Amino acid sequence: MRMRSVRLAYVIPPLLAVVLAFLGSVRLSESGVVGVSSVVTAAAEGRTTSNGRIASALEHVARRHHATIVRTVADRSAPTARRTVLVTNAPGSVGTDWLRDGYTEFSRSVRTTVRPMAALDHHDPVGSYEVIGGAAAEHATAAALRTAGFTTSSATVPALDRLGVTGGTQGTSGLIGSLVLGCVTLCLAGTIGAPRRTAVRGLHGRSAGVIVCTELSEVRATVLVVLVGAPVVALLLWLHNGLASWTTFATAAAVFCAALLVPVVAATVLGALIAARQPIAAGLRGARPAGALVLLTQVARLPAVLLVVAAVFDLTSAIAVSRSGSDDRALRAAGDAVQLWVTPDPRPGSDSQDYWDRIGDFVGSALERHDALLTAAVEVGTGTGSGSVAALFVDEEYLRHQDLRAQNGERITATDDRITLWTPPGAELDRTAVTRAVSGWELRGASAAQRRHIGGGSLRSAGVYTYAGDSSAVSWLTDAVVVVVPDASAVFTADQLGAWLSTGDVVFTSESAADRAIEAAGLGDDFSAVVSVGQAAADRQRQAATIVDIGILAVISGLAAAVTLALISTAAQHRRHGRRLFAGIAAGHSSLRANGELMLVEGLLLGAGGIAVVNRWWQTRPDGSGAVSALDPAARAAGLGGITAAAVLVVLAAVAAAVAAVSTRTVVRSRGCGS
Repeated sequence: MRMRSVRLAYVIPPLLAVVLAFLGSVRLSESGVVGVSSVVTAAAEGRTTSNGRIASALEHVARRHHATIVRTVADRSAPTARRTVLVTNAPGSVGTDWLRDGYTEFSRSVRTTVRPMAALDHHDPVGSYEVIGGAAAEHATAAALRTAGFTTSSATVPALDRLGVTGGTQGTSGLIGSLVLGCVTLCLAGTIGAPRRTAVRGLHGRSAGVIVCTELSEVRATVLVVLVGAPVVALLLWLHNGLASWTTFATAAAVFCAALLVPVVAATVLGALIAARQPIAAGLRGARPAGALVLLTQVARLPAVLLVVAAVFDLTSAIAVSRSGSDDRALRAAGDAVQLWVTPDPRPGSDSQDYWDRIGDFVGSALERHDALLTAAVEVGTGTGSGSVAALFVDEEYLRHQDLRAQNGERITATDDRITLWTPPGAELDRTAVTRAVSGWELRGASAAQRRHIGGGSLRSAGVYTYAGDSSAVSWLTDAVVVVVPDASAVFTADQLGAWLSTGDVVFTSESAADRAIEAAGLGDDFSAVVSVGQAAADRQRQAATIVDIGILAVISGLAAAVTLALISTAAQHRRHGRRLFAGIAAGHSSLRANGELMLVEGLLLGAGGIAVVNRWWQTRPDGSGAVSALDPAARAAGLGGITAAAVLVVLAAVAAAVAAVSTRTVVRSRGCGS
């Protein structure tokens, strides 16, 4: 038995809701503990009381307000995978349960250790305190921290953020839009497009309200999916994480399902009312409402095409990011190098120039001792016109770890303080112009003699490793200029070096070297993590893989919606104008001429899609102005995304033309009857 289109439209929302709730719960779990109602941030601008007294004050607040106060401390070597939560121990609170039973994460990629708040003695008290409780607990926590000498700010966590609903919608708008559009179209096709069904109900004396209620009874398909799917989802969650945070997941799924059902119900009511307004006799003959279905389905095809274009670009950029630095070659090149993460919590004077100069001096000393290396990828001017080229600024220590060869095969080294500039092989660059542009701006801190006598030549092979710190930069540059600056600490300002440290453009050679340097400088509280570059690349790969999976689902659902709309709109057009089509074919007109209206629509859709492709490519391509970085793997894939999206549009147009041809033959065989 074939499923009605309206019933199918009510099957999709609960399935999509489960997927979105799972994504949201994973992101919520990875960002912190579940159930936080507010966050109080403490900043120290003067002397504060001891950590032990702070912990005691927070315990008193928790007991008085029956709340749980949490201080999350990330593991310095694996901040995205391991963390410690310091919790209060108020009787009957979730903190007591966590201290007794441990905290089970929804996401399997994170491991959380629970410690009592008394352990704050061994950690920095400056930062965020998460409150699980009412507004009174939030205010009392802020007051306790102010009494301890801190400056505080508070923020209430919105209910949708607390449930993970906001996280579930991040990066999934294309998927949601495609499926909602498909569901709305199915509802309209199953109501406006089924006049005989509505006419028969009217013939039996049913009012428009009863007809609408009858159509809405298809919501039982949603109920059936929920009843059958709930035990299956529960079993899968039990296997995944032992049903951790299942109430939050279930609530998020219910919210998503309700929100997704709203447009489906609205489309069902609208379609049923339009169908019910038609004369019973016309409905029994199968006549369609006066062009309503044709107009609606053709109009709905435009957003479907635009969603497909956006989904293809998103998928292409996600694949580019996932492939930008996750291969074994990149992991080997990273070696033991580590990044330092500057503490994001408010620090005393962290917004002052002196603070960042102190961080920069720390970086300069580390570079001089060869504990750290410079690997700053930036865009520089080509010296001709407004064009730009990627450049990697490196120092002597970088050359010790990475084997770069000149055109003659000799390994590039830095034996004195002479700056050298190396262009990629086969590059059509004016080396003199590039050198002049770089020395005039990026190397403005170098001595006059250094800027006048910049050496170098051409690289033997393309491909330099960047120690990329995040997904906004590629790990390997194949078309970059390499600028070797032996005495980077003297050429670049402390402010610049501090900024490069915070963006991952200065890395330490090993974790032990980083720890040694931090301890010697007394800056332990200013760095929240010492992260392996290889581990950071693996974390980016894991996150990028999830985005790729979402992108694939979005493209598939978008294509399905676009093709379904093409089928429905073509069928509606031919059912409405079948006799005219038959007469045209019988008169000797070609199928293309007889379907002129459909071909015009296809041309308009192809043109609109083409404009969307060009616009998206224009906005995301690196144009040399610096507005879009040429170092961003997503931006570098803009051209491929445009080509792929254009090809998809052509395929969709070809499919629509094939559907029209097949439908035309069917109409001709039936002599246009029943239309």
